[in-house]
Amino acid sequence: MRIAILSRWNSACGVSLLAELVGREFAKKHEVVVFAPTVIRRVREDENFVIRCYSDVESEEKFFNPEPFLEKDYDVFVAQRIEWTPMEEILKIFPEIRRKAKTVYIVHERKPPTNPIFYKFDWDAVVCFDERYVRQWEKTKYGDKLKIIPYPTGHLVRGDKEKSRRKIGISDEKILLSYGWKPELHVLPAFPALKELSKEIDYKFLLLVDPESKFELKDEFVEIRRERPPLEELYEYLHAADVCLIHKEKSEVREGEVVVSSSVLMCLGALTPIVTSDTEFVSFLDREVIKYRTLEELKEILRGIFEGKLDVSETISAAEEYVKRNCPEVIASRYVELFEEL
Repeated sequence: MRIAILSRWNSACGVSLLAELVGREFAKKHEVVVFAPTVIRRVREDENFVIRCYSDVESEEKFFNPEPFLEKDYDVFVAQRIEWTPMEEILKIFPEIRRKAKTVYIVHERKPPTNPIFYKFDWDAVVCFDERYVRQWEKTKYGDKLKIIPYPTGHLVRGDKEKSRRKIGISDEKILLSYGWKPELHVLPAFPALKELSKEIDYKFLLLVDPESKFELKDEFVEIRRERPPLEELYEYLHAADVCLIHKEKSEVREGEVVVSSSVLMCLGALTPIVTSDTEFVSFLDREVIKYRTLEELKEILRGIFEGKLDVSETISAAEEYVKRNCPEVIASRYVELFEEL
Protein backbone atom coordinates (compact mmCIF):
# COMPACT_ATOMS: atom_id res chain seq x y z
CA MET A 1 0.00 0.00 0.00
CA ARG A 2 1.21 3.52 -0.81
CA ILE A 3 0.35 6.02 1.92
CA ALA A 4 0.66 9.81 1.75
CA ILE A 5 0.58 11.87 4.94
CA LEU A 6 -0.16 15.60 5.12
CA SER A 7 1.14 16.80 8.49
CA ARG A 8 3.81 18.48 10.49
CA TRP A 9 6.76 16.12 10.89
CA ASN A 10 9.84 15.99 13.13
CA SER A 11 8.52 18.95 15.13
CA ALA A 12 7.93 19.34 18.88
CA CYS A 13 4.16 19.24 18.47
CA GLY A 14 1.36 16.75 19.22
CA VAL A 15 0.18 16.77 15.60
CA SER A 16 3.68 15.93 14.39
CA LEU A 17 4.09 13.26 17.06
CA LEU A 18 0.95 11.38 15.98
CA ALA A 19 2.04 11.44 12.34
CA GLU A 20 5.51 10.20 13.23
CA LEU A 21 4.36 7.42 15.57
CA VAL A 22 2.01 5.86 13.04
CA GLY A 23 3.89 6.98 9.92
CA ARG A 24 7.11 5.24 10.89
CA GLU A 25 5.12 2.08 11.56
CA PHE A 26 3.50 2.40 8.11
CA ALA A 27 6.98 2.73 6.58
CA LYS A 28 8.04 -0.68 7.92
CA LYS A 29 5.57 -2.45 5.60
CA HIS A 30 4.30 0.14 3.13
CA GLU A 31 5.52 2.88 0.84
CA VAL A 32 5.19 6.24 2.61
CA VAL A 33 5.52 9.86 1.51
CA VAL A 34 5.07 12.77 3.91
CA PHE A 35 3.96 16.17 2.63
CA ALA A 36 5.22 18.40 5.42
CA PRO A 37 5.37 22.15 6.02
CA THR A 38 8.41 24.24 6.83
CA VAL A 39 9.77 22.79 10.04
CA ILE A 40 9.17 24.38 13.44
CA ARG A 41 10.88 23.30 16.67
CA ARG A 42 12.83 20.54 14.91
CA VAL A 43 13.56 17.39 16.93
CA ARG A 44 15.44 15.34 14.33
CA GLU A 45 16.57 15.34 10.70
CA ASP A 46 14.10 14.33 8.00
CA GLU A 47 13.85 10.86 6.51
CA ASN A 48 14.18 10.49 2.74
CA PHE A 49 10.40 10.13 2.32
CA VAL A 50 9.68 13.63 3.69
CA ILE A 51 8.94 16.43 1.21
CA ARG A 52 8.60 19.96 2.61
CA CYS A 53 6.33 21.59 0.09
CA TYR A 54 4.29 24.30 1.84
CA SER A 55 4.54 26.83 4.64
CA ASP A 56 3.51 26.16 8.23
CA VAL A 57 0.91 28.42 9.82
CA GLU A 58 3.63 29.63 12.22
CA SER A 59 6.13 30.40 9.45
CA GLU A 60 6.74 33.93 8.22
CA GLU A 61 7.60 32.62 4.75
CA LYS A 62 4.47 31.68 2.76
CA PHE A 63 4.57 29.23 -0.15
CA PHE A 64 2.87 26.20 -1.64
CA ASN A 65 4.27 23.72 -4.15
CA PRO A 66 1.53 21.49 -5.61
CA GLU A 67 3.84 19.31 -7.70
CA PRO A 68 4.61 16.60 -5.10
CA PHE A 69 0.88 16.13 -4.40
CA LEU A 70 0.17 15.70 -8.10
CA GLU A 71 3.25 13.80 -9.23
CA LYS A 72 3.57 11.23 -6.44
CA ASP A 73 1.51 8.04 -6.62
CA TYR A 74 -0.37 6.95 -3.51
CA ASP A 75 -3.42 4.88 -2.62
CA VAL A 76 -4.36 6.68 0.60
CA PHE A 77 -4.08 10.35 1.54
CA VAL A 78 -4.13 11.01 5.31
CA ALA A 79 -4.31 14.56 6.64
CA GLN A 80 -4.61 16.40 9.93
CA ARG A 81 -4.89 20.06 10.96
CA ILE A 82 -5.53 21.19 7.42
CA GLU A 83 -6.28 24.71 8.65
CA TRP A 84 -2.57 24.96 9.47
CA THR A 85 -1.77 24.55 5.76
CA PRO A 86 -2.45 26.72 2.69
CA MET A 87 -5.94 25.20 2.78
CA GLU A 88 -7.40 27.01 -0.23
CA GLU A 89 -4.48 25.92 -2.42
CA ILE A 90 -4.86 22.30 -1.34
CA LEU A 91 -8.59 22.48 -1.99
CA LYS A 92 -7.87 23.43 -5.62
CA ILE A 93 -5.95 20.18 -6.18
CA PHE A 94 -8.09 18.01 -3.90
CA PRO A 95 -10.14 16.60 -6.82
CA GLU A 96 -6.89 15.31 -8.34
CA ILE A 97 -5.92 13.76 -4.99
CA ARG A 98 -9.32 12.06 -4.68
CA ARG A 99 -9.08 10.65 -8.19
CA LYS A 100 -6.10 8.53 -7.24
CA ALA A 101 -6.49 7.95 -3.49
CA LYS A 102 -8.90 7.33 -0.66
CA THR A 103 -8.84 10.29 1.72
CA VAL A 104 -8.81 10.17 5.52
CA TYR A 105 -8.90 13.11 7.92
CA ILE A 106 -7.68 12.81 11.53
CA VAL A 107 -9.48 15.19 13.86
CA HIS A 108 -6.96 17.01 16.03
CA GLU A 109 -9.10 20.13 16.35
CA ARG A 110 -10.40 21.05 19.79
CA LYS A 111 -13.81 21.72 18.23
CA PRO A 112 -15.24 21.75 14.69
CA PRO A 113 -13.81 24.70 12.72
CA THR A 114 -15.96 27.68 11.79
CA ASN A 115 -14.16 28.33 8.49
CA PRO A 116 -16.58 27.24 5.71
CA ILE A 117 -13.66 26.30 3.44
CA PHE A 118 -12.85 23.43 5.82
CA TYR A 119 -16.15 21.75 4.96
CA LYS A 120 -15.53 21.85 1.21
CA PHE A 121 -13.24 18.85 1.60
CA ASP A 122 -15.01 15.52 1.06
CA TRP A 123 -13.22 12.85 3.06
CA ASP A 124 -13.86 9.12 2.76
CA ALA A 125 -13.40 8.75 6.52
CA VAL A 126 -12.91 11.09 9.47
CA VAL A 127 -11.06 9.67 12.48
CA CYS A 128 -11.78 10.77 16.06
CA PHE A 129 -9.68 9.85 19.10
CA ASP A 130 -12.65 8.94 21.32
CA GLU A 131 -16.37 9.42 21.95
CA ARG A 132 -15.91 13.01 23.11
CA TYR A 133 -14.79 13.99 19.63
CA VAL A 134 -17.58 11.95 18.03
CA ARG A 135 -20.18 13.88 20.02
CA GLN A 136 -18.67 17.11 18.70
CA TRP A 137 -18.50 16.05 15.07
CA GLU A 138 -21.61 13.88 14.60
CA LYS A 139 -23.72 16.91 13.68
CA THR A 140 -21.29 18.14 11.01
CA LYS A 141 -21.40 17.04 7.36
CA TYR A 142 -18.96 14.25 8.30
CA GLY A 143 -21.31 12.64 10.84
CA ASP A 144 -21.79 9.40 8.87
CA LYS A 145 -18.06 9.01 8.16
CA LEU A 146 -16.72 9.07 11.73
CA LYS A 147 -14.40 6.33 12.99
CA ILE A 148 -12.70 6.01 16.37
CA ILE A 149 -8.97 5.28 16.55
CA PRO A 150 -7.23 6.48 19.75
CA TYR A 151 -4.21 8.77 19.79
CA PRO A 152 -1.19 6.45 20.06
CA THR A 153 1.09 6.24 23.06
CA GLY A 154 4.84 6.11 22.88
CA HIS A 155 6.44 2.70 22.42
CA LEU A 156 6.60 0.39 25.43
CA VAL A 157 10.25 0.52 26.52
CA ARG A 158 11.40 -0.80 29.90
CA GLY A 159 14.31 1.12 31.33
CA ASP A 160 17.30 0.67 33.61
CA LYS A 161 17.39 3.64 36.00
CA GLU A 162 21.09 3.38 36.89
CA LYS A 163 22.16 2.92 33.28
CA SER A 164 20.05 5.86 32.11
CA ARG A 165 21.40 8.06 34.88
CA ARG A 166 24.97 7.30 33.87
CA LYS A 167 24.16 7.95 30.22
CA ILE A 168 22.68 11.41 30.80
CA GLY A 169 25.01 12.34 33.66
CA ILE A 170 22.66 12.42 36.64
CA SER A 171 23.84 11.60 40.15
CA ASP A 172 22.17 9.16 42.53
CA GLU A 173 19.38 11.28 44.05
CA LYS A 174 15.60 11.63 43.88
CA ILE A 175 14.64 13.10 40.48
CA LEU A 176 11.47 14.89 39.41
CA LEU A 177 11.44 15.37 35.64
CA SER A 178 9.43 17.90 33.66
CA TYR A 179 9.78 19.16 30.12
CA GLY A 180 8.08 21.31 27.51
CA TRP A 181 8.40 24.33 25.28
CA LYS A 182 6.08 26.52 27.40
CA PRO A 183 7.60 26.37 30.91
CA GLU A 184 6.00 29.70 31.81
CA LEU A 185 2.63 27.97 31.47
CA HIS A 186 3.48 24.40 32.42
CA VAL A 187 6.05 24.85 35.20
CA LEU A 188 5.72 28.19 36.95
CA PRO A 189 2.13 27.65 38.20
CA ALA A 190 3.21 24.45 39.99
CA PHE A 191 6.58 25.73 41.18
CA PRO A 192 5.46 27.02 44.62
CA ALA A 193 4.54 23.47 45.64
CA LEU A 194 7.83 22.12 44.33
CA LYS A 195 9.76 24.80 46.19
CA GLU A 196 7.97 24.06 49.46
CA LEU A 197 8.66 20.34 49.06
CA SER A 198 12.36 20.98 48.40
CA LYS A 199 12.64 22.45 51.92
CA GLU A 200 11.34 19.21 53.39
CA ILE A 201 12.82 16.54 51.08
CA ASP A 202 16.12 16.39 49.22
CA TYR A 203 15.41 16.03 45.49
CA LYS A 204 16.37 17.50 42.12
CA PHE A 205 13.86 19.11 39.76
CA LEU A 206 15.24 18.36 36.30
CA LEU A 207 13.63 20.59 33.71
CA LEU A 208 14.06 20.22 29.95
CA VAL A 209 13.25 23.42 28.05
CA ASP A 210 13.44 24.42 24.41
CA PRO A 211 16.96 25.52 23.35
CA GLU A 212 15.49 28.76 22.01
CA SER A 213 13.71 29.54 25.28
CA LYS A 214 15.04 32.33 27.50
CA PHE A 215 13.28 30.81 30.51
CA GLU A 216 15.27 30.86 33.73
CA LEU A 217 14.55 29.35 37.12
CA LYS A 218 17.38 29.79 39.55
CA ASP A 219 17.22 27.61 42.63
CA GLU A 220 19.67 25.14 44.09
CA PHE A 221 17.30 22.17 43.66
CA VAL A 222 16.58 23.00 40.00
CA GLU A 223 18.63 21.91 36.99
CA ILE A 224 17.64 23.24 33.57
CA ARG A 225 18.81 21.54 30.40
CA ARG A 226 18.13 23.25 27.10
CA GLU A 227 17.28 20.34 24.83
CA ARG A 228 14.59 19.28 22.38
CA PRO A 229 15.15 15.52 22.61
CA PRO A 230 13.66 13.02 20.18
CA LEU A 231 11.51 10.35 21.82
CA GLU A 232 14.24 7.77 22.44
CA GLU A 233 16.38 10.39 24.23
CA LEU A 234 13.41 11.66 26.22
CA TYR A 235 12.86 8.07 27.36
CA GLU A 236 16.39 8.02 28.79
CA TYR A 237 15.42 10.98 30.96
CA LEU A 238 12.15 9.31 31.93
CA HIS A 239 13.92 6.08 32.86
CA ALA A 240 16.41 8.07 34.95
CA ALA A 241 13.65 9.89 36.85
CA ASP A 242 11.63 8.73 39.83
CA VAL A 243 8.53 10.58 38.66
CA CYS A 244 7.47 12.82 35.75
CA LEU A 245 5.38 15.95 36.30
CA ILE A 246 3.17 17.17 33.44
CA HIS A 247 1.27 20.21 34.63
CA LYS A 248 -1.62 21.74 32.68
CA GLU A 249 -3.78 24.73 33.55
CA LYS A 250 -7.57 24.34 33.34
CA SER A 251 -7.69 27.70 31.56
CA GLU A 252 -5.91 26.11 28.57
CA VAL A 253 -9.19 24.47 27.55
CA ARG A 254 -12.23 26.62 26.77
CA GLU A 255 -15.80 25.48 27.26
CA GLY A 256 -16.89 23.05 24.56
CA GLU A 257 -13.35 22.02 23.59
CA VAL A 258 -11.97 18.49 23.81
CA VAL A 259 -8.29 17.65 23.98
CA VAL A 260 -5.82 14.85 24.65
CA SER A 261 -2.42 15.28 26.24
CA SER A 262 0.08 14.07 23.66
CA SER A 263 2.81 14.73 26.25
CA VAL A 264 1.27 12.26 28.71
CA LEU A 265 0.56 9.64 26.05
CA MET A 266 4.06 9.96 24.59
CA CYS A 267 5.62 9.36 28.02
CA LEU A 268 3.38 6.49 29.16
CA GLY A 269 5.45 3.88 27.37
CA ALA A 270 8.50 4.57 29.54
CA LEU A 271 6.56 3.23 32.56
CA THR A 272 7.74 6.07 34.78
CA PRO A 273 4.91 7.25 37.05
CA ILE A 274 3.29 10.39 35.67
CA VAL A 275 1.75 12.97 37.96
CA THR A 276 -0.51 15.43 36.16
CA SER A 277 -3.20 18.00 36.86
CA ASP A 278 -6.79 16.77 36.76
CA THR A 279 -7.96 18.56 33.61
CA GLU A 280 -9.72 17.80 30.33
CA PHE A 281 -6.32 16.83 28.89
CA VAL A 282 -6.42 13.53 30.81
CA SER A 283 -10.16 13.06 31.35
CA PHE A 284 -10.04 9.89 29.22
CA LEU A 285 -7.40 8.33 31.50
CA ASP A 286 -7.99 6.83 34.94
CA ARG A 287 -5.49 4.73 36.88
CA GLU A 288 -2.77 5.14 34.22
CA VAL A 289 -1.67 8.46 35.75
CA ILE A 290 -1.81 10.09 39.19
CA LYS A 291 -3.98 13.22 39.12
CA TYR A 292 -4.02 16.20 41.46
CA ARG A 293 -6.49 19.08 41.77
CA THR A 294 -4.56 21.43 44.02
CA LEU A 295 -0.91 22.29 44.58
CA GLU A 296 -1.18 20.89 48.10
CA GLU A 297 -2.31 17.54 46.60
CA LEU A 298 0.62 17.70 44.19
CA LYS A 299 3.06 18.24 47.04
CA GLU A 300 1.67 15.34 49.06
CA ILE A 301 1.68 12.99 46.05
CA LEU A 302 5.33 13.78 45.30
CA ARG A 303 6.21 13.41 48.97
CA GLY A 304 4.55 9.99 49.04
CA ILE A 305 6.45 8.85 45.93
CA PHE A 306 9.83 10.12 47.13
CA GLU A 307 9.40 8.62 50.61
CA GLY A 308 8.11 5.32 49.24
CA LYS A 309 4.79 5.68 51.05
CA LEU A 310 2.71 5.97 47.88
CA ASP A 311 2.61 2.69 45.96
CA VAL A 312 2.91 3.48 42.23
CA SER A 313 2.91 -0.16 41.08
CA GLU A 314 -0.81 -0.09 40.22
CA THR A 315 -0.29 3.11 38.20
CA ILE A 316 2.60 1.59 36.28
CA SER A 317 0.67 -1.63 35.66
CA ALA A 318 -2.36 0.29 34.36
CA ALA A 319 -0.11 2.42 32.16
CA GLU A 320 1.50 -0.70 30.71
CA GLU A 321 -1.88 -2.23 29.85
CA TYR A 322 -3.00 1.02 28.21
CA VAL A 323 0.20 1.19 26.15
CA LYS A 324 -0.18 -2.41 25.01
CA ARG A 325 -3.66 -1.54 23.66
CA ASN A 326 -2.65 1.78 22.08
CA CYS A 327 1.02 1.57 21.14
CA PRO A 328 2.10 2.79 17.67
CA GLU A 329 2.16 -0.74 16.24
CA VAL A 330 -1.45 -1.41 17.25
CA ILE A 331 -2.78 2.01 16.23
CA ALA A 332 -0.98 1.94 12.87
CA SER A 333 -2.50 -1.49 12.13
CA ARG A 334 -5.97 -0.10 12.91
CA TYR A 335 -5.41 2.68 10.41
CA VAL A 336 -4.31 0.17 7.78
CA GLU A 337 -7.46 -1.87 8.44
CA LEU A 338 -9.51 1.29 7.91
CA PHE A 339 -7.68 2.07 4.67
CA GLU A 340 -8.40 -1.43 3.39
CA GLU A 341 -12.12 -1.07 4.19
CA LEU A 342 -12.52 2.14 2.17
